[in-house]
Amino acid sequence: MNLSKNFENNNINLQMDVQNLVGSSGDTNNNISNQQHSTKLSYEGNYQVNISSTNFELETITSSYTGLMRIYRLLYIADHCLSLRTEALLISLKYIQETHFISLYKQIVDELKKQNIPLPNDFDSTWYEKTQRNYTNKLEKLDNDLRNFRTNSIKDSIRRGHDDLGDHYLDAGDFFNAVRCYVRSRDYCVTPRHMITMCMNVIKASFYMQNWSNVLSYVSKAEQAIESLETTTKSTTTPSTISSMINPMDVTTTNNIITSDAILASRLKVYAGIAELATKRYKLAARHFLGVSFDHCSNYFQDLISPQTLIQYVCLCSLATFERFELHRLILMSPNMKQYLELEPSIRDILHKFYETSYSSCIALMSQYEPIFALDQYLAPHLCTLYYEIRHRIIITYFLPYKNACMKTMAHQLNTTIDLLEDELVHLIRSGKIKARIDSKNKILYVADTDQRWYAYQHALTITKQSEKITRALLLRSAIIKANLSVKDDSIPQSNRSLNNNNNNNNNINISRRQFVPNMMGNMMMDEEDLSDDGTMN
Repeated sequence: MNLSKNFENNNINLQMDVQNLVGSSGDTNNNISNQQHSTKLSYEGNYQVNISSTNFELETITSSYTGLMRIYRLLYIADHCLSLRTEALLISLKYIQETHFISLYKQIVDELKKQNIPLPNDFDSTWYEKTQRNYTNKLEKLDNDLRNFRTNSIKDSIRRGHDDLGDHYLDAGDFFNAVRCYVRSRDYCVTPRHMITMCMNVIKASFYMQNWSNVLSYVSKAEQAIESLETTTKSTTTPSTISSMINPMDVTTTNNIITSDAILASRLKVYAGIAELATKRYKLAARHFLGVSFDHCSNYFQDLISPQTLIQYVCLCSLATFERFELHRLILMSPNMKQYLELEPSIRDILHKFYETSYSSCIALMSQYEPIFALDQYLAPHLCTLYYEIRHRIIITYFLPYKNACMKTMAHQLNTTIDLLEDELVHLIRSGKIKARIDSKNKILYVADTDQRWYAYQHALTITKQSEKITRALLLRSAIIKANLSVKDDSIPQSNRSLNNNNNNNNNINISRRQFVPNMMGNMMMDEEDLSDDGTMN
């Protein structure tokens, strides 16, 4: 059983068609390189997770999410957690009937029958036919309305017609046609507000398709539209207009618009953060998530992400990429992030243990939370990479103050075996992250010897060359000033140059054309005919 995997494959196939329809952007450079250990569990493909040691419940998903996101997360859990499969399938069957997603409904019912799971007592066997008929009738109506709008040539009506048709396709899970309708409405967008609505619709459909390059592209366009809208609002809002707003209703409307724009900006950061996470740019993902307001996430984003999930993403991405002072400043001391951390005490403990260099406790807590992370459809494919990078940062930070360290003690502190630790150290040394040598016999890690005299000599040479360069520049400037030399500037207009020449003639200033040779000792000024090149200075 692999329902979520089937839809991922379908979305990947749809992406190739959408790329021809809309522009795509995004750069996959600067990805964190990763070398997976052969004994490490890979959370890709058809893996299974054991949650017996955790307190994870499906209620956390059903109460925190709505819409298609809740259904997709339930199906992902059903695919990868055997103990919750039956319950997740039955709950997803209940929520799928709130949509027109008839193809997914049919697959869930077939899977329940295949697993010999009894259908619920209130199961409606005629739902499929009724929903399919309603979907077709509504589609025909929306299509006819759009034709009428085109006949009347009313731009705003045509734009809304495309949006309604795209919403209908989106509700039925036809993301390709939804994107196509939303993109077609771009030609009928008149105001920046219309452009923002179009971008948000395309982002939502592309997000479900997992077309991350398209998501990032339209996030950038939406942010630009919001900035232009804010600029226009500021330019039109003058002190005179503010004083004229006597009606309290006008003030309330303005405040609601500002709040709505702030919510849109936070939603765009969530979309961009998940897209950056999917493309393995973890530091950018963490920075996007850090900009999401807690109030917005907890009250308006149930169809996208929950506060608990967002702080999990922030925790792993920041531990893998941030420095300790960044963790302290941006997360632990941030008033906004503290509200997230209050909802997840375990995540807060992981961050505090890492910052306090209590690495053994930090790794133990991460191991306990690993099954829960593995049931997240966006985090699971990157879980091994993130854990691997966090362990590397812990090893590097642990060894930093020492000239030598006992590998047995390090293995105990890092909750691993000596052999596995030695393999990790070899990888870090070869990649240049640690300058050390390994005594395999005595199991001791030594700092690589460096010739301090050679480094001091090289530093002295560098300082000498810099001093010589500065001295020559000072001598050149002094000689130019002393000889009253002037250099022609092509940027000065010809009229100004001729005016300056007339002033010089009136003052009877005769400047001999001379050149300065900076590398000659003694007489540092020479006549032009004494030089071998053709260069002149005016």
